Amino acid sequence: MKKVVITAIATTILLTNSKALNLDVLTGDTRLACEAMLCLASPIKPPECATAIARYFAIKFKKPWKTIQARKNFLNLCPVDNTDTEMYKYKNDILVNLDGECNLYELNKRVERTIIGYKTICGGRHEPCKEVPVYGYRINPELTQSCYLLQSSTYTDYQGFKYTCSKNFIEEVSWKRGYELQQITEEEYNKLPDDQREKHYEGKFNKQWKFYKKIPINKKCWIQERN
Repeated sequence: MKKVVITAIATTILLTNSKALNLDVLTGDTRLACEAMLCLASPIKPPECATAIARYFAIKFKKPWKTIQARKNFLNLCPVDNTDTEMYKYKNDILVNLDGECNLYELNKRVERTIIGYKTICGGRHEPCKEVPVYGYRINPELTQSCYLLQSSTYTDYQGFKYTCSKNFIEEVSWKRGYELQQITEEEYNKLPDDQREKHYEGKFNKQWKFYKKIPINKKCWIQERN
């Protein structure tokens, strides 16, 4: 199964513009280096790619230049055509500078936080009121450095990434519960299922019921469009 999956990746993405590799005759780090190059060419990776990718990103040192050199040494174990300009760029300029994988899962877990306002909090009778920040959250709308690098190669399939959410920051309380509240009339409220509505007894002096519709927050903002 592993042979079939890795060969399919090689055929459809990377090796269409290069000399074919016979992975069957490769072993150890030489094989892992080739598999890492093949698997990193696509954002959609089968489980069979896990070992090679883990081995590649485990190459890391405190000094960035040492990481780059060690990664080059590792990738150079794979006997690809180094006279191919695009292959050389992919191996020696792009892969060695990746700061992680580029895929929808990684993009959609990059949560940003910022201050979107302030609110006044008053304590007891003898405590002064104070201004405290109100935080907002969103999924980062910018691609990672790895994504930009991988998109620049003709050997990869990282086109079509699209951010589908609003770039506005969402208040912390709404973000953490997973939905925002939109005020509606009581009539509209009564037409909604229980799991799509809330009502709150609000007001500082003359309290009254206020009715809300739950608006789910999409936290899977990045998608990949295919032609």
